[in-house]
This record gives sequence, structure tokens and C-alpha cells, in this order.
Amino acid sequence: MSEFQLGSVFIHVKDVNEAANWYAKLLGKPESYPTTGPVQFMEMGDRRGLVIDDNRNNAAGIRPAFMLETEAIQLAYKKVTAQGGKIVRELEEDEAVAFFNFHDPDGNIVMVCQQKQ
Repeated sequence: MSEFQLGSVFIHVKDVNEAANWYAKLLGKPESYPTTGPVQFMEMGDRRGLVIDDNRNNAAGIRPAFMLETEAIQLAYKKVTAQGGKIVRELEEDEAVAFFNFHDPDGNIVMVCQQKQ
């Protein structure tokens, strides 16, 4: 079994609430609840979805295109670095989630994430 599964896609926006409501209407989903946070998640099925992100918690130029999910974040980190992935946001963990971002060989930014709950 692979350490990774395809997760969600990021949409980088200026206004999270405005964009979330626009995509909800486009996709026939219920409109989102207002948030003061940097992201809204829109479920699309099979735990995958859209991560609508205003990037206020990201360093300049760090805009992941999509997320790979894992159940073994440390093993995933080692595999990415062993394969030459350049870490652009180091592994961060809290009680709910662990994640890191890396560049692939073409410079695309990918997030790897482990949900803990």
C-alpha cells in the first residue's frame, strides 16, 4: 500500500467567504458559513474536496496546488526527501493535523497532510 492518497485541491482566493459561496452555488452545494479563518473546506466526496485558502498563513510564494493524504506523516516526509523533494514548509503538527509542503522536480508545490482525528 502506498503512503499517499490523493486528497484535496487548493483554490487560492482573496476573500474566503465570497469565493466559498461562489463555488457552492456553482457546484450546487449549500452556501458556506461565514468564517474569519484563512480556509474553508468544501466536501466533494470520498473525503476529498476544495480547500479555499486566502493564504494568510502561508509564506509568500507558498501556494500548494493539491494535497496528498497520508496516515504516516514521518514516513511520507522521509520518502519525499529521499526522492529529492525540496521541503518548502517544514513539518508542522498539532493535536488535529500534521503537514508539510514540498516542491516536486518541476517546482509544483504539494502539501502532504495527516488528519489525526
